[in-house]
Amino acid sequence: MMDRRELLHRASMLLGGTISAGASAGILAGCVATPWVDGPTPVGATGNFLTPMEMTAITSMADHIIPKTDTPGALDVGVPAFIDRMLAGYYLQRERDVMRSGLARINADAQALRGVSFLQLTSDEQVELMKRYDREQYDYTRANATTQPPPAPHFFRLVKELTILGFCSSEAGATKLMSYNQTPGPYRGDVPLSEIGKVSAL
Repeated sequence: MMDRRELLHRASMLLGGTISAGASAGILAGCVATPWVDGPTPVGATGNFLTPMEMTAITSMADHIIPKTDTPGALDVGVPAFIDRMLAGYYLQRERDVMRSGLARINADAQALRGVSFLQLTSDEQVELMKRYDREQYDYTRANATTQPPPAPHFFRLVKELTILGFCSSEAGATKLMSYNQTPGPYRGDVPLSEIGKVSAL
């Protein structure tokens, strides 16, 4: 069984040091990504918080953040449905509002760019918009690093956080992305990374 606290620690390192309270609550409560019954998540599939239009955007962004390569991608392990469940059950209303307004914005930006929805942009155009949002969230996070109380996170920070957590909490993420040993044997406190080849999921 994967140690959920260690998962949170590893995911926070990938995200630059912190994750939201909602993310911690969801993972510690046992919310994990699971593959869609009939394969990769269908575009627009939803059920808890996100509307079908919002889910199409989340599905596309998650696919760009962790695409399928020689290992499964975000869609293969059910990350969009995980994001939907986490927002519905564990995130604060202000974070849900940030996500909702951010997803409305990406379609508005796509309309301004090409007169179409985000999903109708080419893959390269979608990635360019996502790079813009990533720069924004980085600058926003740095500018508010010492603000008390901390403001709501940038919407793209939430998208990345949930995508990475969802993937890392899945079976594929734990066994293919990270090193997972169900029965690791005796404790060794100082194991060189070169010896195991990848981050431990335990």
